[in-house]
Amino acid sequence: MELRQIQYFCAVVEAGSFTRAAEGLLVSQSAVSQQVKALEAELGFPLLRRHGRSFDVTPAGELFARKAAGLLEQLEDLRYEAEGVANGWATTLSVGYLNRYEGWEVQAAVTAFCARHPHIPVHATAGSHDTLYHLMLRHDVDVLFSDRRRALSDAFVNRHLLDGWQYVEVSEASPVAWAEELTVAELAQLPCILIAAADQEDVEREHYRDVLGFRSEFLFARSREEGRMMVAGNRGFMPVETREQTGRTGSAIRRIPLVGQGGQLKSEYYCYWPKDRANRLVEEFADILAGMFGGDGGE
Repeated sequence: MELRQIQYFCAVVEAGSFTRAAEGLLVSQSAVSQQVKALEAELGFPLLRRHGRSFDVTPAGELFARKAAGLLEQLEDLRYEAEGVANGWATTLSVGYLNRYEGWEVQAAVTAFCARHPHIPVHATAGSHDTLYHLMLRHDVDVLFSDRRRALSDAFVNRHLLDGWQYVEVSEASPVAWAEELTVAELAQLPCILIAAADQEDVEREHYRDVLGFRSEFLFARSREEGRMMVAGNRGFMPVETREQTGRTGSAIRRIPLVGQGGQLKSEYYCYWPKDRANRLVEEFADILAGMFGGDGGE
């Protein structure tokens, strides 16, 4: 069996058509048909039942296509890993993501990437904006999903993914629990709970105080779960951001829109990676992540 024969057969099964398979492979339809017939002749049994211009896949063909598709993926990973060793490329993927973003998209993108490349290890690290930024500068992560706090750098690929709506979470026992919306000024008398590692507390405090204008006392949690427990205990409010604009939600913990003069506040979220360290794995993951947000991103 030749590798081309297997590739062409899998393309036909996936496309459900010789014509569409040929278009995707950038070859003639007759070339695809000849390769599939040659594969069947070598195997000694039919993979397809042909009915004029259409076909059905035989049970043997379904098994062959399923197993062959997995082998082709492994061969592609093997080729890339060997090429990576030869050229000093990465053969693993390290993803950094913002620890206070609540959406499902990063986890879904990691799952989809691993399904495509089961033999390529993926490491995911959650952290604050500055923690992630310094991890990338040290080459400890390959690609980031984070909010924008700095001017976009030409040294990075910057793919805008969404604008996140800003909310605060408060306990039902909080004096502001029944507000329809809240401003930073209205929260000044309540402690603000931020998620940050110990060495990033000052950075987060300065950002929320000096850039966003919070005048609250600041308390710190190490994880979203710890922060939520602090909210549930009515120790203060916690800023959160979501992809969807949902309005006031929750029971024991209530989520209330955070607003300014122009309406509900928003943050920009990007996928970032250094241009000089771009590789196929990073670019493919970024494409998958952009797809989770309903688009292909953009610089």
